[in-house]
Amino acid sequence: MPEQSNGNEQNGFSNTELSWKIGPREFIFKYLKYIPWIIICSGIAIVLGFLRIRYTTNIYPVQASMLIKNERENAQKDQRFDEMMLNQQSSNLNNEIQILKSRPVLQRVARDLGVQIRYYNKGNVRESIMYPVVPVRMEIPKLPDPDEGFSLTITLLNDAQFQLGKSGRKIDFGQPFTVGRNTCVLFKEPSYNLKYLTSPDFIIRYDPLSSLAEYFLSELGVAQVDDQATILTLSYKTESIALGKDFLNTLMTVYDSLAIEDKNKIADNTLRFIEERLDTLRSELNTLEGGIKSFTVTNDAYNIKEQSSMYLSGIESNEKDKVELDTQIKILDWLLEYLNAPENRHKLVPTVLGIQEKVLTEYVSDYNSMQLQRDANLRTTTENNPLILSMDASLEKVRNNTIQALQNIRQSYLIGKKNLEQQGTALEGQLKSMPGKSMQLLNIERRQKILEDLFSFLLQKKMETSIAAASTISNSKVIEPALGSTKPVIPNRSKIYTLYLIVGILIPVGIITARELLRDKVSNRADVEKRTNAPILAEIGHSDDDHTLVVTRNSRRFIAEQFRILRSNLKYMTTKKENPVIMVTSSFSSEGKSFISTNVAAVLALSGKKTVLMEFDIRKPKVLEGLGMKRKMGITNYIIGRAKIDDIIMQVPGFDNFYVIACGPIPPNPAELLLDNKLEELMKEIRERFEVVVMDTAPVGLVSDSVTLGRFADCTLYVVRQGHTYRKILRLVDDLYVEKKLPAISLVMNDVKLEGGYYSGYYGGYGYYGGYGYGIESGYFEKPAKKKAAPLHRQVIRWWKKWFS
Repeated sequence: MPEQSNGNEQNGFSNTELSWKIGPREFIFKYLKYIPWIIICSGIAIVLGFLRIRYTTNIYPVQASMLIKNERENAQKDQRFDEMMLNQQSSNLNNEIQILKSRPVLQRVARDLGVQIRYYNKGNVRESIMYPVVPVRMEIPKLPDPDEGFSLTITLLNDAQFQLGKSGRKIDFGQPFTVGRNTCVLFKEPSYNLKYLTSPDFIIRYDPLSSLAEYFLSELGVAQVDDQATILTLSYKTESIALGKDFLNTLMTVYDSLAIEDKNKIADNTLRFIEERLDTLRSELNTLEGGIKSFTVTNDAYNIKEQSSMYLSGIESNEKDKVELDTQIKILDWLLEYLNAPENRHKLVPTVLGIQEKVLTEYVSDYNSMQLQRDANLRTTTENNPLILSMDASLEKVRNNTIQALQNIRQSYLIGKKNLEQQGTALEGQLKSMPGKSMQLLNIERRQKILEDLFSFLLQKKMETSIAAASTISNSKVIEPALGSTKPVIPNRSKIYTLYLIVGILIPVGIITARELLRDKVSNRADVEKRTNAPILAEIGHSDDDHTLVVTRNSRRFIAEQFRILRSNLKYMTTKKENPVIMVTSSFSSEGKSFISTNVAAVLALSGKKTVLMEFDIRKPKVLEGLGMKRKMGITNYIIGRAKIDDIIMQVPGFDNFYVIACGPIPPNPAELLLDNKLEELMKEIRERFEVVVMDTAPVGLVSDSVTLGRFADCTLYVVRQGHTYRKILRLVDDLYVEKKLPAISLVMNDVKLEGGYYSGYYGGYGYYGGYGYGIESGYFEKPAKKKAAPLHRQVIRWWKKWFS
């Protein structure tokens, strides 16, 4: 669209090219000013990280390892030896890990270590545990509730006294005192020198075993080295390496003792069963021996073996087989009686005594293994646990299978015995000639032999069981005792420093990002170009002068040169206009509209053109005030007919071609006044008298005055102030530009400040301002006079507004 051409495009630059020039270098320079804040916040974060590391209690790692033996590997070597040594099935490592971490085991470890009473030395910031050497030792003669913990604070005064808490009460060592419902006595360790203490203040804590078990469990780790190995690694984190080593070593010792206790329990049950049966056999043998003696004396049966060797040999062989069967049947009856007894329902079944039946041996072995697993799980749970109930059901099933197997074996033995009895009856038929008393004595002796064989067998098993119990060893082995590292795992120095440094960087970056995201005002040229198609004619820098007029004849200041560049660009906007009328407006007040219009008029006047500045902002006039001139009759006086044109034209002091027309008295109806026909006469006369007319009008975003005056203008300078004009207002500018409500709109960016060492704009008509040797420090411009530094409190207020406004 030809109408949208502008000075920048005529100079060979387009908005697309301007946007393209926002590159990495400009981005870096823009945010370079925030680097000190990031460095300061990072330094503070590192200091905070150092303080955290300095005053955090060091936690050290302690490790140990142990082997869980797989005893099934030796099962094929000697089955009878394994039976005698009471070896069980291979261990389940998951079960062993849970046993090691069970609360009853940890409570036993705490009791063996004697750490229910712990001693802490208080420092300036934190407290540290003392172990194993302590300066004092506390005993608790009266402890009504062992499951209730308590603590007390003491201050050692000397070798004879201490102070209890903050009460100031002094107590002698060895003197009983009360803490709540508990009675305590404190003793001084005579070998400990108090002068080596960091502080005389101590905290003494008593914890119940249940609390200690929870504490140990939270810091204990038990893991399998790998899936193929039966080695467990034990780890523990503690502030005292000595305590951690003692804890792990004691834990492995307690675990060993538990395994031995399980095996000894099997041996004790077996020995108890054998002793009960031996007592019964002794009584029966004594009774039988008395019966034989009585029968022999009564029947005078001292020699009844003169029988045929053939029949006797057959009968003896038959009786021998029957004796073996009777012995096996008796053992089966005892085992059935033991399994059917309710009191033995959850007891181990004695080792199968001489019953050479593979099925029965497997059932008994499985039953005992399941009983041991049930006892192990009961250490960490109750009988109502679903796992225990499930195991009870499995045990009942195996027990019933074992009873059924015993009954089946017994039935087979009875059938065999019946066959032997039939054979014996046939042989005895051959001995009908023998006296009846001989047969009676033979029966008595046969019964006696059965009992004697059974008695000998039980004595042998008793000896084997006793040997096995005496040689019981644990199924675990300590591979590596507890070792502690002097390098703490808490606090993790590198992790803390990294975390704090990241936070120290993220906080200022987050604030800067939030500040940028929440900023709703124009901050640079790119903000304008993204929101409107209107061309930017020039950029005017920030002025610290107290007066409005910064463009004078001999001024070589940087801001004066910027207005000269603006003058050059205006030539392209008004090249075809004779005696052009330039209107200056903005969106709302305080954007520097009067400042721009005054200096634009001044710079045009310095070029030799007779220029007049008309103060058309009749609602809030500022032009004369900025020029330091007194008010007189003006535009409103002319329109209502109370002044002539010569009466309202004033020459600006110090300028040959610079004139100004004041607005005059502020009328009650400014909008209607600007529609008067007298205004057209005035503008026609002014245009004939002056070569350039500059109109300082009211903000277009507030009132309609500028739109009304637009009919007299040839071009419009729309002022956008950096850091003051709202970005959303640029939509209004774009509407005015697209719909051509104002003639030939061009934007002038005002109050452009340095950001990060460079100008926020990229060029101001002809050359770069930021960097590249064309800035204020290039030597081409007159440096402004340095102002006296503001008071400190004003600088603080200015800084606060800059960051948080």
